[in-house]
Amino acid sequence: MAKSAKTVVNTETTTNLFVVKDPKAKAFYGQVRKIASQFSKASTCPKDIKWGTIHGHFIQKLNCTKSPLLQGEVAKILAMKSLPSADLKAMRSYKKLVNLV
Repeated sequence: MAKSAKTVVNTETTTNLFVVKDPKAKAFYGQVRKIASQFSKASTCPKDIKWGTIHGHFIQKLNCTKSPLLQGEVAKILAMKSLPSADLKAMRSYKKLVNLV
């Protein structure tokens, strides 16, 4: 006799809303991963931009010493339907530069 799998339903549902407590604080690594995961799976993501490209681009912004990526910026990016065109342009130009070398 085969055992049937029990289905566990969690009554507490979490929302995908991203809440920022301090918008002027530096972003976290996990927030960068969330950006990359959200937009790499989106239907609006261009086919030439993969998860690693998005992740690397925003890690670079996170590690910038002059103006690092802030939590408020992360919240704005996550609220968008697609990646900002300036970021897409920067990612593509970096990929072209790497391919030249």
